[in-house]
Amino acid sequence: MRTIKTCDARAGIGANGRASAAWFKTQAVYRASCATSTFFFAMSAALIGTKDRSDFRDKALHRGNWTLKALAFVALHAVVFAWATDEGMEAYAAAARLGSGLFLVIQMIIVLDFAFAWNESWASGEHWGWIAGLLASTLAMYATSVALFVEMYESYAPNRECHRNIAMITCTVVLCVVLTVVTLHPAAREGCLLPSAAVTLYCAYLCYSALTSEPSTYACRPRSFIDANEELKKPANLVTTAFTLVSVVYAAMRAGESNFWDMEVDESFQSELREALNDGDEEEAGEGDASGPVKYNYSFFHLIFALAAMYTSMLLTGWGTRHEDDTEAVGSGWASVWVKFFSVWATGAIYLWCLIAPALFPDREF
Repeated sequence: MRTIKTCDARAGIGANGRASAAWFKTQAVYRASCATSTFFFAMSAALIGTKDRSDFRDKALHRGNWTLKALAFVALHAVVFAWATDEGMEAYAAAARLGSGLFLVIQMIIVLDFAFAWNESWASGEHWGWIAGLLASTLAMYATSVALFVEMYESYAPNRECHRNIAMITCTVVLCVVLTVVTLHPAAREGCLLPSAAVTLYCAYLCYSALTSEPSTYACRPRSFIDANEELKKPANLVTTAFTLVSVVYAAMRAGESNFWDMEVDESFQSELREALNDGDEEEAGEGDASGPVKYNYSFFHLIFALAAMYTSMLLTGWGTRHEDDTEAVGSGWASVWVKFFSVWATGAIYLWCLIAPALFPDREF
């Protein structure tokens, strides 16, 4: 009987035979995230070094055996929910914060690489229309950034008492101006206005997102229609949660399709993914090309989804700061504000390094 009692306590089963609070809210998010990230970490480790489609792991692990993988995924969740302790989940939350930070950094690098690739592609066009499109896109992004900053000052810094918001917006503006000036400096060999405009817009968006993440009780945060109607908060939170999950999955897919180490996006990734999902049909029809180099890094693809699972848990729990009676929307709270504002400066630092590194180390390729 003592053994059974121990198992029930660890599984989060109360004396009345019902699941305890550990199975809900924050602890449930940690458990689901832990099981999901563990699954993808295991897949990533198992697929390290897969270079050719003739490798048995391509079909056995990455592109096939979907039923077995689904069963393993569900079983892993059952084990974590039934046996993981609250202390273990708190330790996982600490690790998830690090993994989430890495996920954000990877997203920043991919955004910067996309901006540089976009500039190179359009600048190399022979027709004048490509240059016109390049200039129009640059001006549009700078104009949108200015409009965002004006909106932030008007809505989130309506008076001088909002010192924190004024400082956040002003620091972001100064950072964007400095990055643009450095871009135009002759020593910045990689400096181009379109990547600078893209980074400016991304930083403005991150700053705006940080301000919208402020708690609804903060005096300098404008009250929305939803804030004034308690009945709408829960449906709005559900919609926000669904949108957040879809956004994270899309970001993970885009990151996973990138050859991160060479920073090249594989344009055939979607067709490759469709092939993987239709693997059973290919077996019946006979596979046309079962060999050849893989089109993206399988291990990195699963690693991104593991980090995305960690990042999602941090979004849903306010980076581990939510209380049981917390009614704030997903992604709200001071922890989310400072993480997003830190991302502004991290993005600026990465872009600045891209500009000055070739000048500092002229003998190295970047």
